[in-house]
Amino acid sequence: MLNNSTLIPLMVVLPLIMAILVNFLHQKDKSVKFISIVSLIVFVFIPVVTLYGVHLFSGHLRTGSFPEVSKILIPEVYMGIVYSYGAVQKILMVVLTILTGFSVLAVINKKMISGVYMAMIFISLAASSAIILADDIFNFFVFTEILVVAQAALVIAVQEAKSFKAAFKYMIFGTISGASILLGIALLLGSYGLLNITDLSHAIQAGGALTPIGLVAVALLTLGWLYESGLFPFHIIKSNIYENARPEISALLQVQSKFVLVAMALILFRVFSGYALLKSVILGFAIFTVVIGSVMALQQVELRKLLSFVAVSQAGLVAVGFGLGTPFGIAAGIFHAINDVLSMAILFFIASFVYDKFKTTKLDELGEGLQVVPLVGFVMLLATLAISGVPPFNSYQSEWRLIQASAQAGVPELGILVILLSVATFVAIIKAFYMIFMKPGSKVEVNKEVRGNLTKAIIVILILACLLIGLFPNMVYDPIYNFVVSLGV
Repeated sequence: MLNNSTLIPLMVVLPLIMAILVNFLHQKDKSVKFISIVSLIVFVFIPVVTLYGVHLFSGHLRTGSFPEVSKILIPEVYMGIVYSYGAVQKILMVVLTILTGFSVLAVINKKMISGVYMAMIFISLAASSAIILADDIFNFFVFTEILVVAQAALVIAVQEAKSFKAAFKYMIFGTISGASILLGIALLLGSYGLLNITDLSHAIQAGGALTPIGLVAVALLTLGWLYESGLFPFHIIKSNIYENARPEISALLQVQSKFVLVAMALILFRVFSGYALLKSVILGFAIFTVVIGSVMALQQVELRKLLSFVAVSQAGLVAVGFGLGTPFGIAAGIFHAINDVLSMAILFFIASFVYDKFKTTKLDELGEGLQVVPLVGFVMLLATLAISGVPPFNSYQSEWRLIQASAQAGVPELGILVILLSVATFVAIIKAFYMIFMKPGSKVEVNKEVRGNLTKAIIVILILACLLIGLFPNMVYDPIYNFVVSLGV
């Protein structure tokens, strides 16, 4: 029985309305600031109080059969746009809205208030929310396209030549990815006459082996997933976006990318759960992403670029969980996505502070930062331990589960890969920590006007959240595992 919760669509509709409003109030900084702060409080509040259920837009239940070509009878077909909201969606939405709020507060604190800029942030939030909630594949596609445009706009706002280049490449490849996803959806629609993900899953399972058209649809949708998630061979495009956006915005972009990875991977598994080769394909690309991202991170001498490749390699680790294909592995992958976005957000906010304080993020020019900002240095050290999977922080809990899932799936070698990634991540970031905070002979002047109290508060809150999840992992992991088991993938 469906519960048509009226609050569910507000998670998408309200950010869109606020985006229009702040855009209309462009150059009225006080109004934009006030509306943005109030909106962020509401955005976080709604997912917390919303009841679990399903919301149908302009649709109705229909009793009947699928198109004649499928020869399948299913008693209930969801007509119209459908949003589904459960425990996992709540966790993802709360994390997404909180980190969006922190990014917006960081932007406001730097006096970079712009109605258009805020509008793009709110649009990206609305698109990400819709992607997490959508239970119909065409609505999912529409908002992935909106998200790509909004993310490119946030990078362009930096107003530097390299940011224009990064955004242009992102848009060019985005058109290819979008066309790939849309063509895959069209093939499924032509074969089954359905767009609802739940119905498609039932129809394909009841229809037996995939047809050649179905196999082409799998390939096209997987290609789109690789791009939207920033996995190999599109890792360079995604890392360029992280590198060339403002660091506080990169903290948000990496959250959106990893949650899109999770949402679209779940769609692939739900719709094509009977296609065994899909798991192997996902696992292969995930391993390439982990290895290449780690190697590239170790070679970097600029903090934002280093963190960009770390974010990419961690996305590969999330995909490894899906590539294992077991409920334990998929749940561990989703859990790691949540843990990782928190740790990476801390590091990107620290990069933002370093840039403001020292006017550079080139590691060879920095040094002796611990004498200037000891709290930031201490939190970066803790964040390095957290993202490297060192107990008692949160990533340890998800990485340990990935290692266990690898052993249970009969591929213990992947457990070794997880350990090697943790070591590579630790080495890459601890090198940056040393060069920023401990290396003698700084070549830059300290901007004493930048105190960064808000950034310090944000990173302390986030590192405490990492510690809390690390100490009490089941409060996050158990709902995820139960959700994955209920899908039957």
